[in-house]
Amino acid sequence: MASKNTKSRSGHEEFMAECLQLAEKGKGKVSPNPLVGAILVKKGKIVARGYHKRFGGPHAEVVCLQSYRGNARSATLYINLEPCAHFGKTPPCTDLLLESGIRKIVIGMKDPNPIVSGRGIQILRSAGVAVTVGVLEEEAQDLNKMFVKHITQGLPYVHLKVAQSLDGKIARAQRTPEWITSKQSRKLVHKWRSEYDAILVGAGTIRADDPMLTVRMLTRRRRHPDVIVLDGNLNLSPEAKVFTELHGRRVFVCVDNDVATEKLKKVQHLMAQGVHVLRYHGQGGMLPLKAVLADLYKRAIGSILVEGGSQTASQFLYEHYADELSVFVAPQVLGPGIPAFQPALELGGTTQSLAIKKLSSTLVGTDVLLQARIG
Repeated sequence: MASKNTKSRSGHEEFMAECLQLAEKGKGKVSPNPLVGAILVKKGKIVARGYHKRFGGPHAEVVCLQSYRGNARSATLYINLEPCAHFGKTPPCTDLLLESGIRKIVIGMKDPNPIVSGRGIQILRSAGVAVTVGVLEEEAQDLNKMFVKHITQGLPYVHLKVAQSLDGKIARAQRTPEWITSKQSRKLVHKWRSEYDAILVGAGTIRADDPMLTVRMLTRRRRHPDVIVLDGNLNLSPEAKVFTELHGRRVFVCVDNDVATEKLKKVQHLMAQGVHVLRYHGQGGMLPLKAVLADLYKRAIGSILVEGGSQTASQFLYEHYADELSVFVAPQVLGPGIPAFQPALELGGTTQSLAIKKLSSTLVGTDVLLQARIG
C-alpha cells in the first residue's frame, strides 16, 4: 500500500499521496507497465484525476487531462512517475502535456528505465515547464518495486510467501492437507495473487495438496495469474488440477532438459493439454533459478509470488533470488513436521547472512505477518 502517513506533509506531498493511492487501482491490470496516478490541481483544489487502468490503455496523465474541460495552463499536474517521452503502445505523454499548455508539473520519481530516464523531464524543462522531481520519492519507488526490478535487471520481482506454525513447521510429518493460518491471512494471499503476474510452486506442493492456484475469496472477480511449477525430475502427474484446469492462464512446468528427453511422452501429454514445458540444464533435480527467472521475464512475467514448500522457499532465499519475504506465523505448535526452511548447505546454498531491510510486523486475524525486503 502507498504510505498513508500525513504527518507534517507539505502541499506537494499531500497531492502526491493522492497520486499514489490512485495508481494502486491499477494493480494486477497494467503489468508489465508501472502503476501511475495523476491529478490536476488548480487554486489548491483537485479538478481532475486519472490513473493507468490497463496495459495498452491511455496513461494516467492522458486520462487526467482529457477529463478536464477547463484551461490547464494555470494548473499544476502531479504524477508519481516521470511522463514518457517515447512511442510505445501509446504516443509520448510529453507531447500531450506540452499541447495542454500546462506550466507546472510535480513528479514523484524519475523513470527507472536507464534508456529513457530523465528524457521526459528534460523535454518538459527545455520547453519552459517548471518541473519538480522527488516528492515522496521513497513511497513512489516502493509502489513500483516490481517495475523497478524488472526494468533495471531484466528479472522478475520475487515475493516469497511462507505460512508456518510457532515452531517453524509448514505441515505435519504426514503432510495432511490443513489450513495453518487464519481466513484473513488466506484472503490477503489471494489479494496478492491477483496483483502478481505469476504464482510459483515446487513439485512437492502440487503432489501434497493438488491446488488449483487460482484467485478466490475476493468480492470482485479478478484475473488468475499464470502458474509456474518447478518439477526438475518431471515426476508430477499430468492429471494434477493445475495442469488440467487452466482457467485461461498460462501454466509453465520447468524441467531438467535430460529428464524431459527421457520422459518425452509425458512432455507431449502436458503440451497437448496446453501446458508450456520449459527445459533447463539442472543438477540432481534442482533447476538453475537465474536461468528460469530470465526466461520467464522474456515471456512477459515481471513479478512472481512464490508459494512453494520448504525446498523451493529455501532455494529462492539462499540463492538470493527473493526480493521480499512474507512469513505468516500461526498461533499453534505442530510438533514433528516439515520445517519452513531447509539448512542452506543441504541445498548447496550460501552460508552468508542476508541483508534485511524494512522489517515490519502486522497482526492479520490471529496470525503475525512478518515482512522484509531482502538484499
